[in-house]
Amino acid sequence: MKKSILALTSAVLVLSSAFAFAGCGGAQSSASGQASQAATTVAATEAQKDASAVTAQDVQFVYNGVTIELNSDAADLTEKLGQPNDVQSQMSCHGEGEDKTYFYNGFTVNTYPAADGKERITEVVVTDASLATAKGVVVGDAVSKVTETYGSNYKQQGKYYSYSAGDKKSLQFFIDNDKVTEIDYFYEV
Repeated sequence: MKKSILALTSAVLVLSSAFAFAGCGGAQSSASGQASQAATTVAATEAQKDASAVTAQDVQFVYNGVTIELNSDAADLTEKLGQPNDVQSQMSCHGEGEDKTYFYNGFTVNTYPAADGKERITEVVVTDASLATAKGVVVGDAVSKVTETYGSNYKQQGKYYSYSAGDKKSLQFFIDNDKVTEIDYFYEV
């Protein structure tokens, strides 16, 4: 965030100087023009990084070459991922039927009964440091790596840093003592 503000401030100062010289009839040197272009490019890159930090690909969980899509049909989940260590279910708070949690080594997959009668994936919760996000963030990383990687366009909800990918999907990082302790791929039912 500080880098973005500094880059933006630098760009504004350089552009202000250029306009002042142009208004006085002075010629802008090529070095000043290059500095202005570089500062503008840095500011634009930082703004773009924050605006598009989390994409549809970022909210896909990949495990052993298998991609798990949020809100997709969970019917072939065990076929794709193998038998879970445990499965727990409870009465659904999303409709009739049961919400289920499939426990695997280092992560869980939560499902809900959708209106179309299918069991759909609502969340993948990662707790193992060997399971990285698409951009390489893992459990145990510093919060600064999260914000450097995904930008400052997040909502902080308690200890969660939540990055929206649109379409009711988000990538969330649970932060405790300035470290990532959990990564959640989340679909809001």
